[in-house]
Amino acid sequence: MTAALPPIQPTPDSLRDTGAMAQQYRPRLMRYFRNHLGTVEDAEDLTQETLVRMMRDPQADKVNNVEAYLMTIAGNLLRDRYRRDRTRHVGQHVPIDENTEGWPTETVCGERVYQDRERLQLFLKVLDDLPPRCQQVFLLHRYEGMTYAAIASQLGISVSAVEKQMMRALLHFGTRLEQP
Repeated sequence: MTAALPPIQPTPDSLRDTGAMAQQYRPRLMRYFRNHLGTVEDAEDLTQETLVRMMRDPQADKVNNVEAYLMTIAGNLLRDRYRRDRTRHVGQHVPIDENTEGWPTETVCGERVYQDRERLQLFLKVLDDLPPRCQQVFLLHRYEGMTYAAIASQLGISVSAVEKQMMRALLHFGTRLEQP
């Protein structure tokens, strides 16, 4: 029988060598997380997070037993994951693919594209029919997302005037776009 060798303790310089750390401790961390988690992807994520936290820890150079410290980080991450999953009721989640199977899907056909193009052309024509100030107010509010007060300030008009211009534009669109 051979005696187990003590874990190799890296020098302080090699603690900052990400490649060496990952190569040395990744297999152990992966085994640990795979034994406690459902998927390899989750194990990969937490393994990477464990190594990143070790690398970012300014006190890491002072650690006597790196493997024990990494396993403490791993245990804390695992505990955090369990708490988060319990709070979010992850066990009750159902993948969307299972729920949407068989639902009708929207397929883009030439006729639909043609109808949408016609609707856009009609909208642009109706927009062009608006007086310039009314058109400007409508575009600033609906497409730039500006408030009435901001539009009033930018154009040097009252908020009431902005409201009237918007009402005029909306009435214009309502009457012109409803016609067949």
